[in-house]
Amino acid sequence: MESLFPLALILVVAVLIGMRRLGRVDLPPWGVALGGGLLTVASGIISPTQVLSAVHWDVLATLACLFVIGAGLGRSSLADGLLERLDRVPLSTATWGILLASIALLSALVTNDAVAVIGTPFLLRFAERRGLPPVPLLLLLMAGITTGAVPSPLGSPQNLLIASAPGLEEPFVTFLVQLGPPTVFSLLLVLLLFRAILPHLERMPRVTLPAAEPGENGGPRTPSHLALASLAILATLVTLEFGCGLLERPLDLPFAAIALAGTLPLLLGRDRDRVVRAIDWRTLLLFVGLFVLTEGVRSSGLVEESLAVATGTPVALIGLAVLGSQVVSNVPLVAIALPFIEPHGTQALMALAAGATIAGHLTPLGAASNLIVLQAAARRGVGIPLRLFVGFGLPLVLGQGLCYTAWLILVG
Repeated sequence: MESLFPLALILVVAVLIGMRRLGRVDLPPWGVALGGGLLTVASGIISPTQVLSAVHWDVLATLACLFVIGAGLGRSSLADGLLERLDRVPLSTATWGILLASIALLSALVTNDAVAVIGTPFLLRFAERRGLPPVPLLLLLMAGITTGAVPSPLGSPQNLLIASAPGLEEPFVTFLVQLGPPTVFSLLLVLLLFRAILPHLERMPRVTLPAAEPGENGGPRTPSHLALASLAILATLVTLEFGCGLLERPLDLPFAAIALAGTLPLLLGRDRDRVVRAIDWRTLLLFVGLFVLTEGVRSSGLVEESLAVATGTPVALIGLAVLGSQVVSNVPLVAIALPFIEPHGTQALMALAAGATIAGHLTPLGAASNLIVLQAAARRGVGIPLRLFVGFGLPLVLGQGLCYTAWLILVG
């Protein structure tokens, strides 16, 4: 029975994270996870000295660096120049397609959470300048960052967790080969659905943004050339890692080294203090607690008694990942499931990555990036009804789930 305590503890933490509130008490996910981690140590499941080895410091460092790059892009004047260019183009299917592809590509490089932070104010400004209702653009943003994150180890925090699994070799190549082709079809599905519903959504209310938002982009802007240099370095290193992996001569650069190299132009600039303060420390603390909790499950021997579904088909894993993410969100779900899935190989890990990521289409709780977008929009007086969110996302999660399942079965 003692060996069941770590599993019971991590399930209780998962439920509390999903509840987010107990009576009148708010339950911040990072606080719940850290509390669970402390209980894991206090109960003797793992020793204090094991905590240091349980925490994946490389994952934390990578996320911190990607948050810095995202902050640099958000604080630069790149958005102003891009908006001026978009003012001069017709709102055709090609324009929406290019916008969607750009959102997806940026998400694959700097994580979907970072793109959610910088993309929400950008698209709200775009909607106001073009006299469009903001809701369809925000739906496009959330669908784009969710889908674009799937085929990249850097696309989301949960992908970073999976890519750090010891048995996963050449993660950039593996993610792109296993999940890249169905992502192309999935993005086309997003575009087709967006174009189909846009005429109906265009009748929704427009928005007038406040003249200034306290605290937003306060102080001097980050020079655009530094933000572009950071993005270029990151993209170049990812491309090199992927190309060398295809040639079976991988560079084997750590994720943290790639991300840190991308931050160097920003960290050497005069705006470094502000971009560093933009790091989402709460997400990093959430990960610390989850790492300790999952190490407790591993050390208890429950990994060997892994869930029977882990040996099932990709459709079972993707379905369970989608549904489980609606309860605890996708990052905690992956942290909980990973010890059980790792022993079953690459296909199982890729199914977990696909399911946990596209889970963000179904409900706002399915992905942290959804909550970032919705909270930022609410501060501007823009709300998205749940029925509209689910009505747009349900066809996506079903169609994309079929795409990823079929491809994973095909490539074996």
